[in-house]
Amino acid sequence: MFWLVLAPTLLVLPSPATAGIRQETDGPSDFVVEAVNRSFSSPPSAARRSSTIYDWCDCGHGLTSVTFWPSHDRSLAVAVKANTTRWLHLPHRTTALSWICDGMSSVASTSILGPSSSNAYVSLLLSTAEKPGAFHACSKYTGRLHWNTWEATPHVSSVPFTSGTEGYACFKIPSLLRTAAGTLLAFSEARTPDCGDFARTDTVYKRSVDGGRSWGPLTLLVQVPREAASGLCGHPMVVGNIAPVQLHATSERYPNRILVPYARNNFEIWIIHSDDDGITFVNDRLIPNVTITDRTGPECDRGMSYFGFDVDRVSIANAGDFLRWAQLLCNQHDPYHNAALRSKLSGPWQFIGIGPPGSLQLRESGRILVPGYHSYVRGLLQSRGTIATSQLYNDFALAHVMISDDFGDTWRLGTSWPIGQGGNENQLVQLGDGSVLSNSRSFATGSTQFRLQARSMDAGETFSASTYVYEQPQGFNGCQGSTISSHESSNTVFVAGPDPPHPNSVVQELVDRLGCGLNMTGRSHLTLWKSVDGGRSYPQKWLLDPGLSAQSSLQTLPNGLALLYEQADPKPGDDQSASYMSKLLGNLEVLLPTRFVYREVLLSAGTENSEPAGLSRS
Repeated sequence: MFWLVLAPTLLVLPSPATAGIRQETDGPSDFVVEAVNRSFSSPPSAARRSSTIYDWCDCGHGLTSVTFWPSHDRSLAVAVKANTTRWLHLPHRTTALSWICDGMSSVASTSILGPSSSNAYVSLLLSTAEKPGAFHACSKYTGRLHWNTWEATPHVSSVPFTSGTEGYACFKIPSLLRTAAGTLLAFSEARTPDCGDFARTDTVYKRSVDGGRSWGPLTLLVQVPREAASGLCGHPMVVGNIAPVQLHATSERYPNRILVPYARNNFEIWIIHSDDDGITFVNDRLIPNVTITDRTGPECDRGMSYFGFDVDRVSIANAGDFLRWAQLLCNQHDPYHNAALRSKLSGPWQFIGIGPPGSLQLRESGRILVPGYHSYVRGLLQSRGTIATSQLYNDFALAHVMISDDFGDTWRLGTSWPIGQGGNENQLVQLGDGSVLSNSRSFATGSTQFRLQARSMDAGETFSASTYVYEQPQGFNGCQGSTISSHESSNTVFVAGPDPPHPNSVVQELVDRLGCGLNMTGRSHLTLWKSVDGGRSYPQKWLLDPGLSAQSSLQTLPNGLALLYEQADPKPGDDQSASYMSKLLGNLEVLLPTRFVYREVLLSAGTENSEPAGLSRS
């Protein structure tokens, strides 16, 4: 499951004096002269986020559009419609932006950090929300301005997906595939009306034929017939958890075919494929006999009582409620070897996922391995002000693998893995000696907070018990990561995942006083680890993103690595409720991804021996 727990504000917002307080001048509300050749509806191809700023339109205004421009040059004005983003190439030394929302009678301005070079940008996303005010002075839906400034990078970097645009509230769970033709396919779960794990979810993708500099239109991976578009347990249809793989050019059948297995409603496994480099996908079909489930469906109401606990929901504002849950966590240091809990890891699977973000075809045999995981509670929906603890426990999971020896025509379920320390979202790589390495998310909910690995010496038929990778920390409740070898016969392995710092929050202080040894950390500081001995040690690591960053997907390039990952902006400083929750929960505050970032990680001497260019050791 994907309980999103991201770290508190890590980027420096401009001070309230420049970010939240505006200077206003008279100006017409219909000024919409558009900048020529300086504004874009899609992001530039080599820029990284440098700051985040928020503003409000005047109460009740800005529901359809806003126009902005560098304060010193109104000829560069750009109009932005609601739920869209526009980018503007900033003139050098720009330190303020002027703007006016529809319905406003005066122009406002916002200070920004001046660009350090002539190659800098600003982006503006216009959304709508209920504007707070002292004594409910506003309490009306109003335009919300979400600014980002961007600085040039020496490597290719772009933004394929932005939450709140293209008809979706949220894009989540990235998966990247680089095809034999060099095309990049960026896949995402697209959720609406919110970012919840049980929200209505499509899987969508975009193609890039220029190395990630630009992206084609958003395309649905699967068109689910209306009569079949229902979910389970009263929820909408969820199409997600994909694990794509491209068959080798030398495959006896279907050379270069792209297979995309995926989960429907986290209960059935389906597959669809492309024979034209990802332009179209066809033959969507159910894969039978690869799950262990009850024909009647999952037990929708199964909660924490299944494990002998009475804490299905925790009220965030109730200290006693939270303390009771914290004490439960303190007593669960090794849940996979607790006899009572271990006995519950049997019977029909209730929640099923594959990957993400990818599958594996073995070199010699052509066998296809699809990594998967399953658990024994589905989880209850979270509600405002509460944490659904049963939703955390659908991460109390075991790993499995699906196997095809006929290039994806038929499939079978591999042998059950030893329990070890369990296994969750995971990815497989084949090493130089032909063995298969699995690196996965761990439970990390009261238990040890490091990633897991397991090995197969028989082409994925069986795996060793999972063990902790002590160089790779996990935030509370864990996080998906990505694992890839530098090339097909290599023992050099790269792993991407968050490496969050120790939090400063009321919740952390509480568990520290209990002596639990828990780190209530979330998802930030996306990091790249490198092993040159087949994953037996990871002595090197580099920081990829110093801010809020989470799930990821790696691919190899001729001169390095390609990375697609979730990035989030800090919450606005003028949101009193958000500020209170940040102090209380810190890293446990639920925060949806703002965007997906694609970037190259350049390795000047090839992927084997050199360090990533432009990254600092972490």
